[in-house]
Amino acid sequence: MKSFIQNNSGFTFIEVMTAFMIISIAAVGMMMGASHAQGELRSLGLKERATEELLNYTEYWRGRIADGRLSQSEVVGNLEGEQVYLRGSATSQDKVVAKVYYDITQLDDDTEFGKTSFSRLKLETWIKWSDFLPKGNVQSRPQRKRRLETVMAVFN
Repeated sequence: MKSFIQNNSGFTFIEVMTAFMIISIAAVGMMMGASHAQGELRSLGLKERATEELLNYTEYWRGRIADGRLSQSEVVGNLEGEQVYLRGSATSQDKVVAKVYYDITQLDDDTEFGKTSFSRLKLETWIKWSDFLPKGNVQSRPQRKRRLETVMAVFN
């Protein structure tokens, strides 16, 4: 007499599909995490590059002020901004454009410690950029900004 009990040594279709779904969900989560990490690293790299550009621009204007030969148009400042590239160049498709600005303000000779015998100038520099590549509506992209201020003494 033959036994009617069969012993299967494989997986059923339902078990295979369940395992496939679990692995697919885990893979999608890992891909989203990797994509987010890549975006954050790119944003951090652009912030570092923007800070370097701002420091260089600030040092340039500190040198110009220390030189003492600023023209009247330079003393007014540059509120329109000067274009720099944080990534790529003018001819690149993959580029991130930023603008650096400066403003020079003549401070009075009264300080919290009394009157000074020298002139003081306040130099403000800042940079604005977007972390995203130039696709779509430029107005809707969030802007990043870094700002530096320094007060310089100008001895006569």
